[in-house]
Amino acid sequence: MPRFHQRQREHEYGQSWAIAAALWDDPMTLPGIAENFRGYLRLFGLFQVNDRLEVLNREIGLQSKIEENLAKLIARGWVEKHAEYYQLTAIGREEARKPIDDMRRNRRALQTLAQPKTVSKVSLGVHLTLAAIKLPAGYLSGSVGLINDALDTLLDGLSSLLVYFGIRYNRERMVNLLLVALMLLTGGFTFYEAIRRFFVPVDPDVDWFAFLAAIVSAVVCGVLWIYQRMIGLRSANTALITQSIDSRNHVIVGVSVLAGLIASQFDFPLLDTMVGLVVAALILKSALELGVEALRSFGEQDPDLSHYKPGFLRRYERFRGEQLRDWMLYLIAARGGVRREALIEKAQDALDFRDIAMLRALGVEKDPQADALIQRGLTKMDAHGWVEGRERLVVTLSGREHLRQRKWGRRGEVDGAFLAE
Repeated sequence: MPRFHQRQREHEYGQSWAIAAALWDDPMTLPGIAENFRGYLRLFGLFQVNDRLEVLNREIGLQSKIEENLAKLIARGWVEKHAEYYQLTAIGREEARKPIDDMRRNRRALQTLAQPKTVSKVSLGVHLTLAAIKLPAGYLSGSVGLINDALDTLLDGLSSLLVYFGIRYNRERMVNLLLVALMLLTGGFTFYEAIRRFFVPVDPDVDWFAFLAAIVSAVVCGVLWIYQRMIGLRSANTALITQSIDSRNHVIVGVSVLAGLIASQFDFPLLDTMVGLVVAALILKSALELGVEALRSFGEQDPDLSHYKPGFLRRYERFRGEQLRDWMLYLIAARGGVRREALIEKAQDALDFRDIAMLRALGVEKDPQADALIQRGLTKMDAHGWVEGRERLVVTLSGREHLRQRKWGRRGEVDGAFLAE
């Protein structure tokens, strides 16, 4: 078989798997299969994109592509049609089982990666590897910034061991204080080294190895920062949060070290010493802030870690909330009014993914923040004056204007002419 046709067949086979998986639970109609696929958009908060697809389905028949694939599956013996419903054959169920089993394996792998113990093990391996790269590079080049960063990375390996044992023996808060103490010691040592270089200057002998070490450190620590922060927030583990801040510092340090190395190439080695001071100040500042936070946490049963959420995560959560809110407002407007209880039930159904076999196998059955997102959306609609009524909600003129500005509905209008005065 020619290679092009082989790739084309593999691509079609992937589409076949997706449709077969959609039919895993029960027979479905063609619109039901299309709605099953749109559920993935709701998972990511893309309610407006979902609405656009519904409009396109009505106007140009995007379901025809799914229907073409269903015809191929019928010819292949995977699917059979009864009246308006499609259902899997025995062969089709065996094929559909493959992607679902893959999702279950992915779920187990993700659950393992999401364990705080796993994070500490990964962090230990990463820090030891980076230290093994940066220490030789720092000493060979004479870069004080890179040497200080390497020593800090080496101590981070010890920190990862402490985190592991702290999690294992339920001593996270005590370990967090030890991590802060280590950061203070590291910051003090790097500060001493940087000051010493003012009086005993050394011209760095920069080579490609030093540049590569700084770049690799910045990139790897950036990934580690996000990983530690996300799992730390998910498990409410303050020790992992502390490590994530240290990893974030390494990203800043890596960029600063690169600037120092470049400056040394232009006969300005003093910048490298200044970078060492910046590194020390950054470590000391983070250590003091975390120390205060750690001491406060001893008086709290469940410390509030929400302010540690990365900025991109806050923006994404705000986006999801706004999309759900505007979608609920759109439903009220499109139907000329909706009972509050019915709207809440409709929104809960939209954030319930138990009827999508692939997501269920992945462990994504329902948005854990569904009730909070719905209530927040209703509160904001009331606060902005976009809806009125208690039992039955109707959209006000300002609510209609908001939908116009957000371009909800067909071609920037909200489902035709229902917004007419």
